[in-house]
Amino acid sequence: MKLSDIQRLLEAEVIGATDVQLETDIVSACSSDLMSDVLAFGRPGQILLTGLTNAQSVRTANIIEAKAIVFVRGKRPADEVLETAKLKNIPVLCTRFMMYKACGVLYQQGLPEVGGPESEDAQKDQGRRNGFSHSFEIAGGNFNRAGKVSTTIKDILKEIGIDPGVVLRAAIASYEAEMNVVMYAERGEMTLYVTPDMIHLHLQDEGPGIPDIGLAMQEGYSTATPEMREMGFGAGMGLPNIKKNSDRFEISSEVGKGTRLDIYLDLHRFEKGEA
Repeated sequence: MKLSDIQRLLEAEVIGATDVQLETDIVSACSSDLMSDVLAFGRPGQILLTGLTNAQSVRTANIIEAKAIVFVRGKRPADEVLETAKLKNIPVLCTRFMMYKACGVLYQQGLPEVGGPESEDAQKDQGRRNGFSHSFEIAGGNFNRAGKVSTTIKDILKEIGIDPGVVLRAAIASYEAEMNVVMYAERGEMTLYVTPDMIHLHLQDEGPGIPDIGLAMQEGYSTATPEMREMGFGAGMGLPNIKKNSDRFEISSEVGKGTRLDIYLDLHRFEKGEA
């Protein structure tokens, strides 16, 4: 279904889209005013229907690679939100329909639901249906780009409205993990998973591995070279800092092959009354 078809069916006003964008193919639809739900169930190629008109709706749509946004209930975003959508190349429509009616019209006309049997690749990737993920390459030895991945992760989490305290802990943990790859491994890949309940940072590197994990977890223990220390790294606090800032931390390593880290942060930790 074309975006122009959706405009016609929803009697929508174009408030931020070009003629070319209106010919974009839409493969499915997702509707919610909760951006955590959009992150959990959204997928590329869809259209997002929402009554949330702040910049978070646009940023969330960008992260899941939605093709367009339709603001329902006659709501119109502020100019700065439209400018953000324009910068992200996301077309924006506005309909007076309530969300229930807008969804019903599109479903009746054959636009599949997110995760439904008709939607593209619906059965191929269970992880995509359960949460948003994005992977980042880390180059070993490249100190000029050191910290780029963890900074990007921090920006993503801030943009989607994660609690600032959780964002800070995730940023610290991901930075320490990234620096370990830069200092010791040939390369690595860090994957950020976000669900409504959890942030999960998974890191796999190709490096020398850790012969004694217990020793490496001790504060102050370091195998950093003098050159690394001169650049301000290698104080022996990397792995302990990761553990300190995680709600759950798992590490495994094989000498000569590499190291794997799994860092978990509970998004409902304080709701459960935990310190």
